[in-house]
Formats: sequence, C-alpha cells, structure tokens
Amino acid sequence: MDIVTPVALDAGTLAVGFTASLGPLRVHGRFRALTGELLLPHAGLAAASLSVAVDAASIDTGFAMRDRHLRGESFLDVEHHPTITFRSTKVAQDNGDLVVAGTLVLRGVARDIVTRCPIVPSFGAWGQEKVSLCGPVDVPIREHAIGVPRGIDVLNPIFLLVGSRVQVEVRLALAVRRVPPALRPALAR
Repeated sequence: MDIVTPVALDAGTLAVGFTASLGPLRVHGRFRALTGELLLPHAGLAAASLSVAVDAASIDTGFAMRDRHLRGESFLDVEHHPTITFRSTKVAQDNGDLVVAGTLVLRGVARDIVTRCPIVPSFGAWGQEKVSLCGPVDVPIREHAIGVPRGIDVLNPIFLLVGSRVQVEVRLALAVRRVPPALRPALAR
C-alpha cells in the first residue's frame, strides 16, 4: 500500500489570478478565498491528485463596483453558483514540467482543462526552500455562460467589449519539507 501525504492548500500556498479583456483594456484580478488538497503518493507523481474550491464571491479586481457586477447573474452568478471547483484527473511530469489535467466546474458547467506548470525552486521567508508551480489556463467564458447579458443587462453596451476568454493563472508554492522525499528529485530541475 502506497503512503500518501495530504497537503492542505489555502490562500497562503495557492493563488488564483486572472486577466480579462474589456475592449482594449486588460482587467486583472484574483480570488481571495480558496481551499484545496494536494495528495502526493510517496511512490510517484502518477497517482498524485489536486482538488481546489474557490469562493466565487471572493473575486477582487481592486474596484468594488466592478466586483459587485462580476458577482452578479451575467457573470459569476454567485447566488446560484457560489463555488468554482477543479479536480485533477491526471498529474504527470514532462520535460521537467508538471502537466495537470482535470475538470473545471464554473457556473455549474464542467469542462476538461490541461495546464503545463514549470517547476521552479525558490526560497521563502527565513531561507525556507520551496517548490513553486505556476500554470496558465485559457478559459472560454461563453462556454460557461459568463459575460452573457441577461435582463436589463441586454441594454448595457459594456457587453460588446467583454472578451470571450479569460486567462487564469494558478500558483502553488510548497515548502520542500512537505513533499515526500521520494518525489523531491522529480520536482527539482
């Protein structure tokens, strides 16, 4: 039986940010509240898994009025879809990168996604050795019914400027001591 090391994830170890198009402008933001779990089997990465739950209402673009609008029915619809989730289906290493495939559920719509994460050794506070992973995800928001005007929103010309895709970036930083010893060489370049 393989020993599995569960690693609890929170806003201190995991960050989910995004860049969206609004005509010629780029809107940057992040989600402040999220939780997750990374399961690292001692035998190897093939059986590793990642699950993440993001509180959709925690969206933060630095502009409160825009954030309220993004929480509304035409965008995230947090009243009916309070959580955005991701659950991996496969974790593998390829040319020194981590490749993570899984299912993203956004506004109740499930879509398979794949991201390639370069593995970067780094040092945190007090010289603590860390492993950092950063993976980009291109999310076609119309497939999740995001940015589609509803009701009175149909009259708002801003919807003509909203792009059809959002670039999401997921960052994960783990202290090396939390990675099982057998996997440390696989996570180092």
